[in-house]
Formats: sequence, C-alpha cells, structure tokens
Amino acid sequence: MREVIQEKILSNISAGILFVKNGVIQYANPAAEKILNKSFAEMQGNSFAEIFIEYKENDDFNQVVLDSIVDYANAHENVVQYFDGKNIKYLHMKTSALREGMQKLGILILLDDITELMKLRGVELDLQKIQELNQQLRQRNQQLKIEAETDKLTGLLNKKAMENLCADYLQSLTENETAALYVIDLDHFKEANDTYGHQCGDMILQIFANSLQEIFAENAYVGRFGGDEFVILLKNPGDENFVTGKAREILKAAKNIFIEGMKIKITASIGAVNVSAAAEYEKVFALADKAVYFVKENGRNNFHINRN
Repeated sequence: MREVIQEKILSNISAGILFVKNGVIQYANPAAEKILNKSFAEMQGNSFAEIFIEYKENDDFNQVVLDSIVDYANAHENVVQYFDGKNIKYLHMKTSALREGMQKLGILILLDDITELMKLRGVELDLQKIQELNQQLRQRNQQLKIEAETDKLTGLLNKKAMENLCADYLQSLTENETAALYVIDLDHFKEANDTYGHQCGDMILQIFANSLQEIFAENAYVGRFGGDEFVILLKNPGDENFVTGKAREILKAAKNIFIEGMKIKITASIGAVNVSAAAEYEKVFALADKAVYFVKENGRNNFHINRN
C-alpha cells in the first residue's frame, strides 16, 4: 500500500522528478516527461549527455547535472535555459544526493518550469539575468552549505559533514592512495566541565580545536562529533611514522590546554587506523573507536594504531 501511495504522489505532482545513478537516468515522473518533452522510455538507461546533447541551448542544463554528479555530497540550485525541441523554457532545478546510511544511491533532481511565472511577473529573462540569479543562488547555497557542515562552537566540520566526506574519500581510494583516520576523546573533560562550568568546557574545546587545525593545516578533514570527541581524516600520510608523529602532536596539544584557575589536567586518548585500500567508513571508524577504548583501559593519555 505504501509503495502504491508513493507512486500515486510521484505521478500526480506538478514538479518534475528525475533519479540519476552513476550519470544514468533511472526514473522520470510524468511531470518531468512533460517539462523536458521526453518520454521516460527515451530517457531510461541513458546518460544526460546522450539524451540532451542534441541542442546547444541545453549546455547549462547539462552542466548543472554534471556538477551535481561530481559534487554529489552537496545540494545544488540553479535556474537554467532549456530547449525542448520546440520552445525555450526556463527551469528552476534543485539537485541533492540520496543516501542509505553512508551508501550513495544516486542524485535526485527536482524541476519546475518557471517560464510562465516569469512572464506573469513581467520579467524578461535573458542569459545575463539568469547568470545574475544563479550567482545569487550560488552565494546563498554556499552560505547554507557552510552553516550545515560547521560545528558552531569550534568552527570545525560537524558530525554529518565528516561522515559524508570520510565515507566518500575512503570509498574512492585508488591503488596509490592511503589515509589515516583518528578518533580522539579528551580525558577528564567531563570532570572539568562539571567542576568549572560550561563556559570553561567550551573554552577547552575551542582551544583544542584550534590546535587540531594547526596540526592538520593541509590534506585533512578535521571535525567534532559532539561532546569531547573529535575525528580527523588525514589524506595520503605517507608512512606510519608520520601518522604516529601527528598522534604525538595531538597528545601534546591536549596537555598544553591552559585555562587560568583550572587545576584539572586535560589529556587525550587517541585511536587511529591506517587505510591502504578502498574501505567502508563505518568499519574504519569502528576500528579507530576500538583503539580509543584500548587506550582508555590502559591508562589514557596515549594512542594506539590499528590497520584496516
């Protein structure tokens, strides 16, 4: 019954819906067929380049789709010119990734034909106005993207952004690429937070976050998962000595946290994993997290490295 209801909704809404996997069109609802003047039978199983390359006017349309496929971790929004073989149309397009857990399923594309709406408003759309409108959309999207991916307290990447970025990077590792994933817990943070208050706790997290950004200034994703837990993905670290060297820098940064009047000494427990081939993020994270607990059970203020 649920699938019947969903199919009924998709078949009757006015917005066009396309589902694209690996650049190939997998689904188009009736509204998309009408907007694009293409039947689903024509589109199914074909790439956008194969279907829409026939008209030069559709270059912007194809480019938006290509950008969303390449940068599938983020949503895109654009107004584009589209030629359906008979008429020039102006489409409002929104693209976003579909995921199941950390697995990427494909790209969802929403289409609205805004040609008549613009005419009713007395707006004469030309390419220059479209470019101006898209620039405004890009600026808004960039700001929303930053806000959606950033931990407000520390300025680091937040948990969701880290999960998506790490999953994509680890899945795409080639033969000549490596990575190292660190999971970090601050020792005695809760005690300091409870003793000296949340303001002190926030300062501890901010100082440590700044240190992590300095230690991993290049070729790394640095994020806060919440509380006193941090995660770092280091791209192409080279050898294990480099990975252990960075772990020692993290330990030193935690020990050097100083807040006037605070007598509790902060340290860090670090678990890391060296990754030498394409891997699933959940499995790598679980190994690093297990290493953290090994360190905690053996006195804290140390690091332990596992191999994937």
